[in-house]
This record gives sequence, C-alpha cells and structure tokens, in this order.
Amino acid sequence: MRSMGTALVLNRRKAMFSDWRSPARWMQDAHAMAYRHEDPALSALLAAQLLLIFIAEPLAVNDYSYPLIATGIIAASLIFLLVLGSHQRGAVIVVAIGGARLLAGVVDLFWSTSLTEGAEAISAVLALLAVIWAVFKIVFAPGHITSHRVRGAIVLYLAIAILFAWLYMLISEILPSAFSHLSFHATHGALSPFLYYSLTALTTIGLGDIAPINAFARNLTMLEAVVGQLFPTIVLARILTLYANERSLGRRTIGTQDSTRGNAEHNS
Repeated sequence: MRSMGTALVLNRRKAMFSDWRSPARWMQDAHAMAYRHEDPALSALLAAQLLLIFIAEPLAVNDYSYPLIATGIIAASLIFLLVLGSHQRGAVIVVAIGGARLLAGVVDLFWSTSLTEGAEAISAVLALLAVIWAVFKIVFAPGHITSHRVRGAIVLYLAIAILFAWLYMLISEILPSAFSHLSFHATHGALSPFLYYSLTALTTIGLGDIAPINAFARNLTMLEAVVGQLFPTIVLARILTLYANERSLGRRTIGTQDSTRGNAEHNS
C-alpha cells in the first residue's frame, strides 16, 4: 500500500511538473495575467505617450535620446501586454509588425541611410496602424466601460498624431521641399518638428510657422485636420456617453438596492 501511495504522489508531482513546463500552459497563464491588467495598461500607455511626446521627444532633438529610448521600450512593453491579453485573431499580426518596426529602428540606429530611414518610417506607420486597430478593439470591446477605456480613446487620438508625423517625415524624405521652414530630418526615432506640425494640424491650431507646399503634403494635412475634428465628436463622444450611462446606471442600481434594504428593515 505504501509503495502504491508513493507511486501516486510521484505521478502527481510529475504531472504538475510537466504542466509547469508546458509552453501552452505558460501562454495560458500569461494571457490570463495580461487580460486582468488590460484596462490599467491603457492608462499606463497614455502616460507613456504623454512622456514620449512632451518630454522625451524635445530631449531627443537636443541630443539626449536616452529618455526617448526608455519611454519607447515602456510603450512597446505595454502594447505587447495589451495584445497578449486580447482575444483578437490579429494579435499575431500586430506582434509581427511591431517586431519588424523594432528591427528597422535598430538597423537605422547603426546603419543610418536614406533607405533605412524610409524603411523605418514605413515600418512605423504599419506598426501604428496595427496598434490603433488593436487598442480600438480593446476600448470598444464588450464589458464595463471604465475610466481606463476612456483614457484608451485618448491614446488613439494621440496615436493618430504620431502616425501622421511619421507620414510627414516620409514625405519629407522623398520630397525635401514638401514643407516650408522644415529642414530637420528625424534621427533615431525623433520626430520633432514633424510631431509638432502633426499636432497643430490635428487640433487645427494652424500656427503658420510650417506650411505644406507639395500637393501630397497639403492633402495629408487636410485629411489629418478632418480626422482631428471627427474623432472627438464621434469616437470620444461615444465612449464618454457609454461611460456616463454606465455610471448613471450603477448609481440607480445602488440606490434601488439601498431603498429595498431600507424597506425590508422597516417592515421587519
């Protein structure tokens, strides 16, 4: 009997060890962990975006690129966490495009040429399109509309500005005279003043210090201005309405429960 009990314990331990070593089990655990932190990751990604745009980018233009690299790594990690926790079938595509983007950035870092800079810009555009699609699916996925998802919608808005900044950079690489008073060429991921111009176009501020001259640059600027007007009135308004309705419904539910509990205590 003792030998049978010992064999049973050993078999259980062996099964547990094999499950622990199983890649599929690891992936399931990683997916469950990422899914639990999916909504907070949206808020963290917004914070990383703000640091990237308003602090790391200006420092990178002044030859201090370490904050840009660190913030980029943090943002990439958060995006990977979001993709890992999602149930989207295209998650593998997002990861693949992101890997190609990182590879293009590393190649441009060590062998910077006009060809590698163009490849980096194209890979960045594709990666941002994939990220926007993935975040949009998460923000409007079924479930509770939390404040994290509202911040996720803001992530989408800023990602659009970054996307157009890379497109402006790509146009500037192909047609150096496409913009007036814009002679800076981005190096190692730094986008200023393309990002500055993109944000002024997206928000329709139009300060006038940089102007599009080429027809492609003008049409792209008009497209961004239209997107910048429609996105807050459609996407942000929609997510804020859903968030407000859910909070209002939650308050009414709590009020009903309190009223029912009070009536029950009064009758007893």
